[in-house]
Amino acid sequence: MNIDKAIRKQKKSYKIFMLSMCFIFCVMPTALILARKFNIFYIIYLIVLEVLIFLAIVIRINNEFLKFNYDGYKLKLKIGIRRAKLSIICDKIVLVHVENYISKYRDNSNFRIIILSTSKFRSDRMILVHKEFFKRHSYVAHQYNKMKILHPENTFYYTIIKRGELNKYPLLDTIYKSCVYAHFTEETIERIKYYRENSENYIDNKKK
Repeated sequence: MNIDKAIRKQKKSYKIFMLSMCFIFCVMPTALILARKFNIFYIIYLIVLEVLIFLAIVIRINNEFLKFNYDGYKLKLKIGIRRAKLSIICDKIVLVHVENYISKYRDNSNFRIIILSTSKFRSDRMILVHKEFFKRHSYVAHQYNKMKILHPENTFYYTIIKRGELNKYPLLDTIYKSCVYAHFTEETIERIKYYRENSENYIDNKKK
């Protein structure tokens, strides 16, 4: 699979979905007014459909919106419908891990990026590690214990990036190139290799 083509296809599908949903959202009440169907049943039915369409739009935006930028020092991300901002000091990243999970809204496998850092950097999305986090992510807990033995004075924070769909691939590649002091787990390396083997940017460079 060509990842770049798949990302473009994802963006195109997203635009078509948004346009079609917005069109239906506007057309249905207009049709009801023109048809003069002001029966309480039709009005309630319309309200329910409008709410469902609105929720579908919100969920789609929330699942797919991911933008990032690297300025040579920090990696800045905007995630989800609320455009939640996350700033990461790349030199403070100590661990990057990838976990597979089954998407709640789609019948397919997805992956999340788990990042451990020694700096919170005024970001609410960087959370102090805790027992529940380690219970849910045992492999990260294992790596954390090893790092804590080597550097007991360090305080560790984590963040998890689930949203973005295929856009997480170029993000992961950017993290790999930018966070030179981080340890990348085997699962993470496999994802990066897969992206580079199926990305137009790397394929074209190989041909040259």
